[in-house]
Amino acid sequence: MPKQSQKALESQTAQREDSKRVTFDMLKEKSRVEEEVTIKLGDKELTMLFRAVGAKEWDRLISKNPPNTEQKSEGHSFNPDTFGPALLAATSVEPDLTVKQWSEIWNSDDWSRGEITDIYSEALKLANKGLDIPFTDND
Repeated sequence: MPKQSQKALESQTAQREDSKRVTFDMLKEKSRVEEEVTIKLGDKELTMLFRAVGAKEWDRLISKNPPNTEQKSEGHSFNPDTFGPALLAATSVEPDLTVKQWSEIWNSDDWSRGEITDIYSEALKLANKGLDIPFTDND
C-alpha cells in the first residue's frame, strides 16, 4: 500500500475536522437543555430558568408519582397533582424550589389553574424537547 503524501494526509484530517457528522465524544459532551421563561406576576415581568431532566430522572419522577385509582381509570400514567410539583422542582433552577414549595404554589387559591399550568407546561415541554433535527421535503 503506497504511503500517502503529507499534503493528502493533512487534507483528509482537515476534512474530518470540518465534517458535520457527530461523534460519540460530541454526544457524550452534550449538556442538558436550559430555557429561560418569562412570567408575569402582577405588573412585573420576571424570568425563571429551567433545565431539562435526563431520561432516567424522568422515569424516576413518573414511578414516584403513580396515579390513584380514579386517575388510572381516566388513563393517567402518573398522578398529575404530585407529578406537576415534582417536575417543577426537578427542572427549575432559578428559583430553586423544593417539591413542598411547588406543591404549595400548585395548590394555592392565589394561582389559577391556567397560571400554574402555563409554568408546568414550560417544564413539561423542556423535559420532552428533542434534538433540533432539520427535515427536508422531498418534493
